[in-house]
Amino acid sequence: MTAGFWRAARLVLAVLLPVLLASGAARAAEVIDSYRSEIDIAADGAVTVTEIITVNAEGREIRRGIFRDFPLYMLDANGRRQKVGFEILSVARDGSDEDWHTETISGGIRIYMGSSETLLDPGRHTYELTYRTDRQIRYFDDHDEFYWNVTGNGWLFPINRASAVVSLPGSVTATATTFFTGAEGSTAKNARATGSRSAPAFETTRPLRPQEGLTIAISIPKGSIAPPSADQQRDWFLRDNINLIIGGGGLLLVILYYVWFWRRVGRDPDGGVVVPRWDAPEGLSPALVNYVHNKGFSGAGWEALSASFIDLAVKGYVTLDDLENRIVVRRTDKRLSDKLPSGQAALMRELGTPGDDLVIDRDNGEKVQKVAGNFRSAIEKEHRGKYYKSNLGYTIGGAVLSLLVLGALIGFGDVHPDSVVALIVPAVGGVIWGRAAVSAARAFLRRRTLVKRILAAIGFSIVGFILFCVLGFFVISIIDSIDTGEWPVFAAVGGLALVNVVFFVLMGAPTPLGAKLMAGIEGLKTYLTLAERDRLNMAGAPKMSPQHFETLLPYAVALGVERPWSDTFETWLATAAAGAAAAAYQPAWYHGGSFSDFGTSIGGFSSSMASTIASTIPEPKSSSSSGFSSSGGFSGGGGGGGGGGGW
Repeated sequence: MTAGFWRAARLVLAVLLPVLLASGAARAAEVIDSYRSEIDIAADGAVTVTEIITVNAEGREIRRGIFRDFPLYMLDANGRRQKVGFEILSVARDGSDEDWHTETISGGIRIYMGSSETLLDPGRHTYELTYRTDRQIRYFDDHDEFYWNVTGNGWLFPINRASAVVSLPGSVTATATTFFTGAEGSTAKNARATGSRSAPAFETTRPLRPQEGLTIAISIPKGSIAPPSADQQRDWFLRDNINLIIGGGGLLLVILYYVWFWRRVGRDPDGGVVVPRWDAPEGLSPALVNYVHNKGFSGAGWEALSASFIDLAVKGYVTLDDLENRIVVRRTDKRLSDKLPSGQAALMRELGTPGDDLVIDRDNGEKVQKVAGNFRSAIEKEHRGKYYKSNLGYTIGGAVLSLLVLGALIGFGDVHPDSVVALIVPAVGGVIWGRAAVSAARAFLRRRTLVKRILAAIGFSIVGFILFCVLGFFVISIIDSIDTGEWPVFAAVGGLALVNVVFFVLMGAPTPLGAKLMAGIEGLKTYLTLAERDRLNMAGAPKMSPQHFETLLPYAVALGVERPWSDTFETWLATAAAGAAAAAYQPAWYHGGSFSDFGTSIGGFSSSMASTIASTIPEPKSSSSSGFSSSGGFSGGGGGGGGGGGW
């Protein structure tokens, strides 16, 4: 063949090949060729829709069929969010019944058309989805309106042609119509209205790209559609507010439960007037003062243990060596008294014979933990329930009631399954805020001056604001996966957690004896923190002396006021009244530092002793774990909507 022939052949190929390739690509594109919606509006407001969707399937996205997403919420004429009814009547493909199933999605329902066991043949297929829905009519003062998102704005495929025809009930005719096309929020009008006033119709004038849709609006005379009856309004109110009803009502029920029983068993009895005193009520030991005052041991009992060691040292049974990084408790040869409090008796048994010692450091942590456990057990065994009742049964009842409310919310409320896991955020937030509220309240009540109470309130507000911001951050981070109608659920869960934490503390109450002792202990604490001039004005108050200071020092440690008590003694030592005692004072029970600055040395020693003991306890071993108007419209507005894709 000649060279001219080959040049001509190459020219033909260069012209025809792109056309052939484009034609093949067009034939292979997965698109919605036609989307027709036939809508019938009944006189009672029910809307029956048949969507006829013709697709071109090529086995890529559309393999077994298509899915259609339908939102179950819309905004009424007043802009309020309402839940609509939805019922599938039939699903067909190419004129025959088709398998289908649904699943819940955020704010709606997804209908899968097709079978997971059957692959589609490539080519055109026509699906017919018929469903019934309600609450799609919007009632205004001068007209009724059907505002409908025909295709939805969530389709993953382009739609070559979209159309809709609406059948109005009886002799009703449309007074006005309008339409919108494009992405959600668009006011473009790439469509035209056809049909008649009794059967308005609409069709697009250009293809719709993915995420674009057709929305229509039809105005009809006021009263054309029967308004909802009283029974319907009641049912719809329950449907729209089921989360608020169950969540809010359940939270209120739990609060009422706790308040009722708190008034019966949780209120503190009157312990009498608090009067400053310079001795422990009923001869309580320092550890028992800590136990009664805090309604149980504070700080895991380390303060009580520290106070007991100091008390034993002051009495001459042990000596304390402060070697900076550890504490050595050594038993002396003083004969034990039969009147030792139970906790101190347990400590002496652990110490063994005269000369034996207990070294408190990290290397000896397990031994220290055992000694502390036996010490606490001895006290609790003798005094549990005598001064304070936790009323734990009532708290457990409140927790069970809270779990029932949570179960009712998940089982009967409108909660998306994917949101259930996210409920941990408000639950944790409620626990954190509840604990902060209890701690802040305790600190607030301890402030005795107006300025200090104001500062405590400001500090509590700042902490609350920070916690609110942290919680808000977590909520915002998951908001895309949570339906906005579920806020009552999250509020209720957070409220339940907070209420349970707060009343876990409030439900406990002292016994009458405990209340009396608490008043006495508060009087002792007041005495230990008084200014010297106020203490001297007390009739019968003992004069300051080394013996008086040492006798009350363990109680000051147990009550957490050893610093002001030590400072008071140091101030006394600096006075002429102290005389030679100032220069000579060195407690025989303590070795390991100079007492020239007594408030810093002994006060610092006793206040840090508990943390020194606690720091010796070994850390637990780790373990592995797993872990969507009348005044204006737009595309995507109104009822209906959604979108779809292939599967």
